[in-house]
Amino acid sequence: MFNIVVRCCVLVIVSFGLTACQPNFWKKKEPPPPPAPAPVVQAPAPLTKDQQAAKLLILNGEYTLAHNQLLTPANDNAFDYFRAALKLDPNNARAKGGLQGIVMRYVDLARQAAARGNYSHATTMLNNARIVDPENLLIKEVSAAISDQIRLAPPVEPYRGGSNEFLLNADLLGKDDPQILAKLGEIARKLKETNTLAIIIARTDVEGRWIYQKMREAVPGHRVRGDIKLGSPARVQLVPIAQ
Repeated sequence: MFNIVVRCCVLVIVSFGLTACQPNFWKKKEPPPPPAPAPVVQAPAPLTKDQQAAKLLILNGEYTLAHNQLLTPANDNAFDYFRAALKLDPNNARAKGGLQGIVMRYVDLARQAAARGNYSHATTMLNNARIVDPENLLIKEVSAAISDQIRLAPPVEPYRGGSNEFLLNADLLGKDDPQILAKLGEIARKLKETNTLAIIIARTDVEGRWIYQKMREAVPGHRVRGDIKLGSPARVQLVPIAQ
């Protein structure tokens, strides 16, 4: 009798264990969660005609900025392109950034000139930057720093010029004054006689181009060859042609 009871208990325990270990096939499965909705991407609004024209102007401005055509030549410089773009699209961030890029380039040139002790050229570069953004705080900061450098710098002897070098009166440049025209005519005839190159050192591109044009006019038919460099004082160097 005892054995029978034990066997029954064992069967009950084994049966309960097997039932507990088996998966519950009758449990209802939860459906998978629905996929997240795809984000709605709105197509950008089409550009207006003014915005399309501004975009082309900005591309020209960025090209001329990369080639240092900042304020010159006339009608093909970064300042004019970016400014024209803003007239068509006043809130255009790229055009505004382009104007700031011109300011930064001039400020950098001013710092470089001041580091060389060429304070006249540094001042010219800052004045060019003010044409773009008169109230720019960085221009005011750098201008004040350069003023301090000038005040603390030892006096510098005026540049006397070297051999085959002609100093020009900066106050007369850009004016049809007989004195400066006669000087440039003298230089042009010297260039023709010696068959040399003219290295024009001027404070701005516009000033350098004016000097070059007046020398060409002084000797009709003679091709004035050379280059224009930014610097001070204004002068023309005669350089032999390399053989």
